[in-house]
Amino acid sequence: MKQVNVTVVAVLMVGAQSTVYAEATVYASIRQALVYTKTDVAGTSSVQRITDLEAVDGESRVGLQGNQQLGEITGFGRLEWGIDATTQSSSPETRLGYAGISGEFGTLSFGSQWSAWDTFVGDEHTNFVNEGAWHNGARRNGSTLKYAGQFGGLSLEADAVLIGTAVATSTTLAENEGVLDEIQLALGYNFGAVTVQAGWVERDGGATGYQGGGSLVGGRITYDAGGTTVALAIAQDDDRFGGMEETLGVKLRAEYVSGPNLFRLVVTQADNKTAGNTPAGIAIGYQYDLSARARVALEMSSVDPDIAGLDATTEGGVMYRHDW
Repeated sequence: MKQVNVTVVAVLMVGAQSTVYAEATVYASIRQALVYTKTDVAGTSSVQRITDLEAVDGESRVGLQGNQQLGEITGFGRLEWGIDATTQSSSPETRLGYAGISGEFGTLSFGSQWSAWDTFVGDEHTNFVNEGAWHNGARRNGSTLKYAGQFGGLSLEADAVLIGTAVATSTTLAENEGVLDEIQLALGYNFGAVTVQAGWVERDGGATGYQGGGSLVGGRITYDAGGTTVALAIAQDDDRFGGMEETLGVKLRAEYVSGPNLFRLVVTQADNKTAGNTPAGIAIGYQYDLSARARVALEMSSVDPDIAGLDATTEGGVMYRHDW
């Protein structure tokens, strides 16, 4: 994204209170799409087929980030809001909002930020369509204390989610306040063109616990040679407490870049042991960079729920993205 530098004043506590000036970057990304959807919805007595063509927002956002040198360490912070120009929403939601310090020890931050699981295993593949068959954790978590470090070819991240979102009516945020709701550990090692990564998530227990409780474990191996990238990920969600479904998921993602052209193929397969079905999905995408700040993307996807009486959900569309 093109960066716009502005000067902001920050009051920092370093032994005593002092006022310092820091450089901050303002950025934005507008993503508007036209999407066609054909899906089956099971009713009480019959199956209803719904066909829809609508304009949707592809996760547009605006943000502010910056850092300040504090002796041998660096202080940093970021705020990012999601906006939806399609629905003319006047209440943007916080996507990211964290502050922290970094140095030779790594980085330590607190706030709403990307989860270690998503960075190392989960991954977001599509331009604007979700494939549906891949079972993974939350892409972002609030109230997260994160440590990240790089030691040669080894990368490490650890998340502690302190206040989670209650999924049961008998549990409230106030009752969960101060409780360690989720732990995420992830690591990876780079062997040149091959990167091996693994992640583990442990949720607060009990049927009314955070995200239903249980654990999530998985790994991903990625081959990256110039413009060709192939990644295979496997994840097992073991819901020991019954709040969600026990699922084994496999995802293969391949990308090829040639100049301004990007081609993408994603194939997913999930074994839902709780429901007894094996949903599968495939997505094909193409992206063309019009300039350094503008691009257009096309995508088609199909997800088979493997449920009697329901056909595959088909989605396709075009999205224009402009970054500042």
